Amino acid sequence: MRNKKDLHIARCLGDLNSMTEIPDKLKNLDVISLNKKAELLFEKAMTANNENDEEVVYIYLMKYCQILQVMKKTFTNDKTYIDLMYKDNFKKALKMLTYIKESLERRYNEKTKEEDNNKLNKRSSQNRKRFEEKLNFEFESTITNKNLLYLLDNTDKKKICLLDTRPSDIFNNNKIISCDVINIPKENLVLGLTPAILTTKLEDQFKEIWTNRHNYNYIVILDQGTEDIDDDQRLLNLKNALLKWDPTCDNSKKVKFLRGGYEDFNHLCPWKTTQNIILKSNKDVEPLSDIELDPEPEYEELENKQIQYPSLGTVQNDLARLKFNSTFHNGLTTDIKSKLDHRDNYSSEEDIDSQELTHTPINKPQLPIFDRSTKPHVKINQFMNPEIIKPLYTNNDELDDENNELPNNIEQLENRRLSLENNFLENVDSFDTDLNSIPRVDRSTKPSDDLLIVSRTKIIGGDGLRGLQNLGNTCYMNSILQCLSSTEDLVKYFINIYSNFTNYKSRTKGLVAKEFSNVIKNLWSQSGRGFQSQQFKDTIGEYKDMFKHYDQQDSHEFLTILLDWLHDDLNQPEDNRVILGASKETGEEDWGNWTKANNSIIQQLFYGQQKSTVSCDTCFEKSVTFEPFLSLSLPLPSEGNKCTLSDCLQLYLNGESICGWHCPKCKRNRDATKKLDIMRLPPYLIIHLKRFSSNGYKKNSNVEFPKMNLDMSNFINGLEHRNWKYYLYGVSNHSGSLDGGHYTASCFKNSINKWYKFDDVRVYEIDSSTICSPEAYILFYRRKN
Repeated sequence: MRNKKDLHIARCLGDLNSMTEIPDKLKNLDVISLNKKAELLFEKAMTANNENDEEVVYIYLMKYCQILQVMKKTFTNDKTYIDLMYKDNFKKALKMLTYIKESLERRYNEKTKEEDNNKLNKRSSQNRKRFEEKLNFEFESTITNKNLLYLLDNTDKKKICLLDTRPSDIFNNNKIISCDVINIPKENLVLGLTPAILTTKLEDQFKEIWTNRHNYNYIVILDQGTEDIDDDQRLLNLKNALLKWDPTCDNSKKVKFLRGGYEDFNHLCPWKTTQNIILKSNKDVEPLSDIELDPEPEYEELENKQIQYPSLGTVQNDLARLKFNSTFHNGLTTDIKSKLDHRDNYSSEEDIDSQELTHTPINKPQLPIFDRSTKPHVKINQFMNPEIIKPLYTNNDELDDENNELPNNIEQLENRRLSLENNFLENVDSFDTDLNSIPRVDRSTKPSDDLLIVSRTKIIGGDGLRGLQNLGNTCYMNSILQCLSSTEDLVKYFINIYSNFTNYKSRTKGLVAKEFSNVIKNLWSQSGRGFQSQQFKDTIGEYKDMFKHYDQQDSHEFLTILLDWLHDDLNQPEDNRVILGASKETGEEDWGNWTKANNSIIQQLFYGQQKSTVSCDTCFEKSVTFEPFLSLSLPLPSEGNKCTLSDCLQLYLNGESICGWHCPKCKRNRDATKKLDIMRLPPYLIIHLKRFSSNGYKKNSNVEFPKMNLDMSNFINGLEHRNWKYYLYGVSNHSGSLDGGHYTASCFKNSINKWYKFDDVRVYEIDSSTICSPEAYILFYRRKN
């Protein structure tokens, strides 16, 4: 006997029953048509039975019984109907369903128990690992921030006491709040310090904690950095006071130095410090629902929807009298066994042995699943300008230019596609055709659920006006980080929901996204001190040697590499998404296929599409390719010290001559002309002004660019219907030469409605009239709503 196929459709019999409905359209068909469909369903059930797939057999047979129920309601007096009902298929279906139902119930229960056991084993393994990690630092004199975080999360926090040696003013502004903390400023840690002397130097609020120090399992000493512990005599004085001059208790295993100090701990987990404001819930912000956090659950539960299917016992009993009971029951009747033949008699030349129930591996996407046309309303809310391509629908599907709302008929088309995709009986006229031929509306341009979720969140915490310390020629990095920190939807994503979409199989194992998220959260904290992004720099240096050291780098090159890494860390490919009906000539098909494999918040916010056309100057043969772009690198006119952004865009799109292009028609190298066309623009448009030539010469031309109304309608050749107007919100500036220059950032803070200059740790307000200057290097635009 062959093994039964693994359960792959549902988690329980209730889920499976919800997939057995047939459409109402069948009620209007004649008895002959209904009988054909019933026969087709029975054949599919038998085919699946031969492949040992009990779930598929169950679904098809339940649908088969429902069609017979429709027939008996409508054609009771029809002789043809009565003749058809004498066939043995119905009896066989009832017997098979009886057996399969019991088998599936047993298998679902076993699978649930197995999954629960696996979870317990996994949890036990994790606990053992954590216990081993704990043992590793039990006898060490230092403790890492990671181990301290483990203790706070997995042990009694009341048994942990921190001795913070930073100055009182700094401690009161920023401190760890997850356990008991005593502030002992370093100026009090003199040579010959004893616990009794220290008691007299403490503030009153800390004396009771200090008196009860013997009740703690861990006493952790920390300062701002706590790196060179052996060279810090004052920290050693505090340690000696606890180990040598505290005879009432053995503190040898309790006292630890925190490696990396407060700064590293706050970088690792700011939510356990007073800088947690950016992560606290806001009463004005609705918490994300399970639906928003998991836009496409593998199994969706229907809300208050009763799924009905025929009672096999009632139908069998009525069949013997050629009269049917019209009542539908929600489940198989418990007394069916008494009305059916025993399972031992379930065998004949026609019947199939109950132990040999098999199935056929039909295409899983075509199996009947939940009707997602009724999915929650939030799914069709728009984030902003959705990527709707007009030719995919009808010539009359226009978009409202003012509010960019989807027309109702597109929503209806989408719902109809979902219904056709998830219920193979929906298309009555083509019921006997191959399931792969069912038409689907192209979803390559459908707004991403990531953006829908982001649009419902807010930036909670500070105002984003925190500076970045220069770690040594890292102004290029600071400039880009501040511009990205002013990209509102990117900030919302990394503060609120980014951890739900991390791709740990990426090139950087999700670490770049993790450290970038920490930078964003710290930049939006309310601390007035400059943030040191050392951990972020160390992480990117591990994957790119040029960032490992402290040489000056190009900010545009850094931006391109960083966004590529972030995209990779957050990429969630949609390989199962179907792309049909998209135009090849307009680039829609290429864009749809590319976004199937490249689905991340970075792609959704920053990527556009352009067309490259190379034309032979001799025979005029053309080669057309479509390619995504992350930024537009615009050349500057070679003459004059003043130009406009429109001049640069036009120069970019005018085309250029290339030599040695191999013409496929001439079969030899020819001179050719390369022409670029912008086909699709992203919500956030990055424009790079190519000021540096290959020989290192810098063009200091003053490029005039609009701040409030960049109109791209004259520079796009695609068919997308949306608002092409943008406003400026960030500029990465470069002053000096390529060898000895300096980077800054000018950013607009929407919540404050003001422009600010970010010069490493220095942050100050500026007038918008100073934004356009010969130093402007990278422009960050956002599409107007």
